[in-house]
Amino acid sequence: MSRYMMIFTTFFLIGFTPYMMAIEIKIPLTSEYMHSYKLDLLKFILSKADGEHTISYSKNKYTAARVEIEMNKKNSKINLMWHGTSIRIEKNLLPIRYPIYRGLIGHRIFIINRKQQSSFDKIKNLKNLQSMVGAQGFGWADIDILENAGLKQEQASYDNIFKMIDKNRIDYFSRGVTEAFKEVDFRKDQLKNITVENKLLLVYPFAMYFFTGKNNTEIANVIETGFKNAYDDGSFLKFFNNHPEIKNVRKQSNLNNRIRIDIPNPLMTKETLSLPKSLWN
Repeated sequence: MSRYMMIFTTFFLIGFTPYMMAIEIKIPLTSEYMHSYKLDLLKFILSKADGEHTISYSKNKYTAARVEIEMNKKNSKINLMWHGTSIRIEKNLLPIRYPIYRGLIGHRIFIINRKQQSSFDKIKNLKNLQSMVGAQGFGWADIDILENAGLKQEQASYDNIFKMIDKNRIDYFSRGVTEAFKEVDFRKDQLKNITVENKLLLVYPFAMYFFTGKNNTEIANVIETGFKNAYDDGSFLKFFNNHPEIKNVRKQSNLNNRIRIDIPNPLMTKETLSLPKSLWN
């Protein structure tokens, strides 16, 4: 082999061995609070893919709507986010179509002002719930789902919604069963009036994905490979079912004893709807 052919072969191999290169995952900070499960899952999935991968966090806070814009910019300071999926966000960003919570995120309970529990005790169906006013973060996919069901929603920054609840300015904050108790516990010393409502369960088909920039196929391929390997070797279900956050959520939420209210999700893409049942609870 000639010297020039050896050089060409070396560059060819380097150019087509993406998983052997170090990839830095840069996550946007959207709140002072971050769920341990999502970060633990990301680290676990990266451990299932070849190569060296690091995780860093932005210094500045972003709203979800701003993240969608920034992630597609060249040389962006962020390149991966987790977010509830929708037709819009799957069009604007590149989804890694493995439901982070296996659909459990579509089981919703409410964060309320503790003085309002008696009002929620009177709610028995969707029509009753439509008389209440909730809130969601700017740009969240849940807004269209809830409003499609006739549920009034205001929009505010994530952290401010808890303050609005504490001051009784809105009635509820609809959160996944994987989120609500942790979020209240994190703020219990500063916002003493917030609590988790204990009677109702709102359910709709929903998935949360990892997303990256539309052209960032390198990161998408790494994470997809990690997910596939984890499902193939059986370690994903073991990780999911034994993670302390998931186990605690199932215990705290008391799902079987709540009044269940089902609503449709008009924002599910055909790609999400066609995912195999093995990826869902």
